[in-house]
This record gives sequence, C-alpha cells and structure tokens, in this order.
Amino acid sequence: MFQFWKLVLLCGLLAGTSASLLDIRGNDVLRKLKSGLERGLDTFDSTLETIFQNLKTELESRCSDEVVEETQETENLLEQLISRIFQVVYSLTGVRIRNVQVPDITFEATSDHSADVKIPIAADVTVNLPLLGEIVNLDLNVDIHTTVTIETDTDTETSDSKVVVGECTNNPESISLTVLHRRFGLLNSVVDTGVNLARSVVSSVVQDELCPRFRELLESLDAECVKKLIEPDAQNDVKKRTGQIWIQTLDLLLSNCAVLVNWLRLSEPQVPPR
Repeated sequence: MFQFWKLVLLCGLLAGTSASLLDIRGNDVLRKLKSGLERGLDTFDSTLETIFQNLKTELESRCSDEVVEETQETENLLEQLISRIFQVVYSLTGVRIRNVQVPDITFEATSDHSADVKIPIAADVTVNLPLLGEIVNLDLNVDIHTTVTIETDTDTETSDSKVVVGECTNNPESISLTVLHRRFGLLNSVVDTGVNLARSVVSSVVQDELCPRFRELLESLDAECVKKLIEPDAQNDVKKRTGQIWIQTLDLLLSNCAVLVNWLRLSEPQVPPR
C-alpha cells in the first residue's frame, strides 16, 4: 500500500517543482516585457502614437481657456491611451489589465510656480499562466507622482519661462493589488507568484512607458497653461488658510467675551437683602 508519508513527500516535491517552474516562467515574461519596452510599445500598436498626439492636442486646446480643467474628452483619451498600452502588455506577458479608470488628475500647489502632480489609475487585472490558464483576478490601484515647476530665465531680456517636470516616482510597494478571485484548488505559492508577477509587470510599465509619456505630455504645455493649472489650487489653499485664521480669531474673541462677561458678573455690587 502506498504510504501516506510518501504521498505527502511527493506532493511537496511537485509543489516545489511547480513553484520553481513558475518563477522561471515569470522571469521569461519580464525579460520579454523589458525587450518590448526597449523597442517601444508603439512598434506593436501604431494607434498608440495617434491617441497620444490627440491627447496632446486636446490639452493644448484647453490651455486657451481662462480656467484649465480636465474635460470628459481629456479623461477618455487618457484612459484610451493607457488601455491600449496595457493591451500590448497583455500580448507580451499574459497579464491582462482592463477597465482602466483615471478618476482625477490633481495639481497640488507647493508654491506659486510649482505643484505636485498625482495621476491615479484603477483597473482590473487577470494573470494567465501556461497550462494553468487564469489563476487570479486582482483589483489594481496605483498613483503616479511627479512635479512641475515654472522656471523663468532672468538673464534674458524677455525673461522667458519654461516648464520643468521632475522625476516620476515609482515604488513597487505602493502598487495596491487586492485579490478578488482565485482559481479553486491552487496552492498559495502559485497565487503569490501570480500576484508578484502582476506587480512587477505594472511597475515596469509605469516606469518605462507611462512615466515617459506623462513627462512628455506635461513638457508639451506652455508655462502659462501650467500656471493656470497651479493657480486654482494655490488660491483654494490661500482661502482655506484664511478661513482657518478667521475661525481661530472668532474662537479667541468668543472666549475673551466669555471671560469679560464672567468678570462683569462677579464685579457687580451685591445689594444686601432688605
């Protein structure tokens, strides 16, 4: 009779072998993705550059408005661009990222001429592996951060201004991946491999494809346009601080009034009872 301990040992060996094979497969996927990113994803899908140029044109047209705001058309083009990028990534890796949403791009003023820029991205992720098929479905949330600064060249007679875009930060640990569904019967190590593969794929795409795209997009805007994007937030910040000062002043006045009333009450001459 086949002894139980031998069955346990066999399963352990198979699990270890499977994990090793998955690690090898994951490394192959990342090498293929890196090669594709170095070539340029637009070599796999020519519509990427068309969408990107349409997005730049849309943003430039918004710059002529007195107040520059993100429109539905801008949001649609941005989501369309990111979705197409992830479609190419799927063909290279088997990691499928869809239902992309960019809720709201924010410019948080750090001074009158600079701001922190945050581009949040949400999507659904499905990891496919050879022989196993779909192993896990994930919810993806990642924030892309960078900075913009308007620098003025005071050495020239015209004092020309230019837009300077800072480094696009990308920390793999800041990529939020939540397991929504896992294939029944799979070992935890297999699921963990799928999650780690998805994280590595997203991190590479953010760093080598999305960040350069966003940098080029921001640098294509003129200084006056970026100033319009920064000013509303700066004005709101001033209003917020002003409101806080008024509240503190009012609290101080009310507390002083309470002290004064109490002092007057205690200072009133006491009329002796008749």
